[in-house]
Amino acid sequence: MIKGIEGHGVQVTPVIDVPPRRPVRRAVDLWRLLVSLAVLVVTVLLAVATRDFVRAAQQGLLSTATALPPALRDVLVGTVQAVAMVAPIAAVVVWVVRRRVDPALRVLPAAALGAVGAWSLTHLALVRGRPDAWPEVLKGRDGLVQAGWPSAVYLAACAAAVVAAGPWLGARPRRALWSLTALCALLSVVAAAIVPLDAVAALAVGAAAGSAVLLLGGAPADRPTAQAVADALVASGIPVATLRELPADEQVSGEGTVYRAVVTAGSRLAVRVLAAEDHNRDLFHRLARRTLLRHPADPAAQTPLGAAEHELLMLVFAARTGARVDEPVMAYPVAGGGALVATVERDARALSTLRDEELTDQLLGGVWASVARLQEHRLGHGALRPEHVFVEPDGESRLAAFARGRLNAPPEVLGGDIAELLATTAVRVRPRRATACALAGLGPELLATALPYLQPLALMGSARRAVARYDQARARAAREKAGRRTLRAGGRPNLLHDLAAEVSTVSGAKAVPPAHLARFTWKSALGLVGAFLVLHLVLPQLANAPAAVHALRDANWWWVLAVLPITFLSQAFSTCLQQGTIPDRLPFGPTYQVQFASSFLNRITPSNVGGMALNLRYLQKTGIETGAATASVGLQSLAGAVSNTVVAAVFFAWAGRRHAGVHLDLSAGRYALWAIALALAAGGLLAFTPPGRRFLHDKVWPFLRAAGSTIAGIATEPAKVVLGVVGALGLPLIQVVGLAMSLHALGGGLPFVQVGAVYMAARLIANAAPVPGGLGALEAGLIAGLTTLGVAAGAATSAVLVYRLLTFWLNVPLGALALSVVQRRGYV
Repeated sequence: MIKGIEGHGVQVTPVIDVPPRRPVRRAVDLWRLLVSLAVLVVTVLLAVATRDFVRAAQQGLLSTATALPPALRDVLVGTVQAVAMVAPIAAVVVWVVRRRVDPALRVLPAAALGAVGAWSLTHLALVRGRPDAWPEVLKGRDGLVQAGWPSAVYLAACAAAVVAAGPWLGARPRRALWSLTALCALLSVVAAAIVPLDAVAALAVGAAAGSAVLLLGGAPADRPTAQAVADALVASGIPVATLRELPADEQVSGEGTVYRAVVTAGSRLAVRVLAAEDHNRDLFHRLARRTLLRHPADPAAQTPLGAAEHELLMLVFAARTGARVDEPVMAYPVAGGGALVATVERDARALSTLRDEELTDQLLGGVWASVARLQEHRLGHGALRPEHVFVEPDGESRLAAFARGRLNAPPEVLGGDIAELLATTAVRVRPRRATACALAGLGPELLATALPYLQPLALMGSARRAVARYDQARARAAREKAGRRTLRAGGRPNLLHDLAAEVSTVSGAKAVPPAHLARFTWKSALGLVGAFLVLHLVLPQLANAPAAVHALRDANWWWVLAVLPITFLSQAFSTCLQQGTIPDRLPFGPTYQVQFASSFLNRITPSNVGGMALNLRYLQKTGIETGAATASVGLQSLAGAVSNTVVAAVFFAWAGRRHAGVHLDLSAGRYALWAIALALAAGGLLAFTPPGRRFLHDKVWPFLRAAGSTIAGIATEPAKVVLGVVGALGLPLIQVVGLAMSLHALGGGLPFVQVGAVYMAARLIANAAPVPGGLGALEAGLIAGLTTLGVAAGAATSAVLVYRLLTFWLNVPLGALALSVVQRRGYV
């Protein structure tokens, strides 16, 4: 204990000042939701994909249950039914007596959501996995009420209610209720009153529903109370006179709760309290880094007390290196599973809160001098950002928040520390000045070690977002200054690239390639997906290869060669569509190459997800803001859907009028009602809950404004509208032309209108199939449609295979080459 902190043996009741508690979204609820959904997916897959096996397994369990004495089964069913009746009544009585409104506002919606979800699953997905003999087992077996109650729907509602009420209960009542719910489900299974798979699904649905409601509506934070913190300080020998929790805008999410404490002797402490909530958030952080990075180099998972002790140790070592850091006092456990770490409090402000004119070269140089001491002793900070640097009134700075600190840190941690602080200060003072200050404090050799780590993956989430906002602001300013202009592919300002150039210049070091930090690269991911594609989708297609080869002997090769340009024309129409959905002028050549690359990604990802992501990245790299780029990609998808609908309607109507037997019959009324109901429910959740309103304000409205601005900009230029319409309508029409020419090459005589109707019908079927490019589904639909209209089976099969070979599979090597080119040129 440092001098001036010890007490005088006088017991003083501390004065505690805490702001009003607000509901928060807890990490534990997100963990529970993810685990529950995973269990639910496995359960549904077992019931649907292995129906016969599940039936046999459950039949065996039912046979074991029916072997029990009938009286024992009746007792078990009656016990479960009694608990299921009494528990909700007891809960209502407790709420009325205690007058607790908040839990009821979570429990009732959660129970309703759990019941609806369980009813849907049990009646749609799980019913196929039930043994046929199960209803017979229930006959003559009654407890207090009819056997089979409580059902899976009731169990799901109870599980959801228990989860939703959990934040307002103590640890023991919460565990007792969960145990009681699980025991009721188990006893129901043992007594054959419910099917085992239904019981598992009910508990999973209930846990998911309760967690979803808590995430949406918020819940009390799972943290020690201020009184428990004060008691811990007193128990450790520090007599606290006052304890004040900092307001929410001065707290850092995921890094505990910070208090200001004044001891009876007048000394001041900064007390940071860690709890299970911080531990859960840290698990998410480590999981994300382990998923993305080859060598995450994060500290091992620790309990709150272990994390507090680790941070205290890092502060001691950091002070020994000569760096200016927070002065450590103690680490101590807090009742309720938390822990605190206390440091000496001084008047200071975070570097992130200073005005630009207060960020002097002397101040920044002092910060970098402390960083140099850490680097020389290989002590990694792990989160070196302006919010963890504090500046005192005399201009002296000190480093704080060493929770992720590491002794003998590897190069990626040390280099990442420099890169992160350099990037976040450059956002405030420009790259050249930030680099000059870093050079003054670090020297050229240490500064050069950051070169391989000046890349987004080396930065923590908040630093990466700050850099992205800075680049977007620079791109916006450049566009406003130059007016509407032709965009340059890959021309968006890049702060990290500018910093790398500055560091290389001032340190005299040669430019080095970025360090290989990613666990998954484009090549590895595409290799895995390609292997899956070959094994599960391509090999079955080769079964028809002999028939295609035989039919090709009599094919008209001039018509086959005429199909070859269809692939290149399709990408030209895609380019026109993208150029017509953005107000600025995109260069045709790079955009054309990106369309080839996106077509390749669409071949190996379902629902064109890969191509849309690549187009979004391309637009961002040209300098277009994220909202406008997203709106453009969405507008492309919408224009494609509308054009397909229009072209399909024209072909269906034309073919149905001129050729009997081709009709379009879509009954969309019932689907429209479900869509309207879901839209109203989603709108209610967003409009009537605080998190929903924040989501609307922070995410939805900015996107809608950007989309509106994009559409307004396009509408003012008729040439853009014409270009977009040509691209949208040309895409399906050129594919119909390719199919018609392929059919003609193989000797199939069919009017163009009927070919178009067959293609559009098959395309609608293929779009609903969850496979890349509609592979398999489109071929089957085309062959079935052509043969139905009178084309010989051999000619129809061969024509479809030739068409797909020249318009689908040819895109794979060409698109892979284009993807490599656009990556190498920095377009994406």
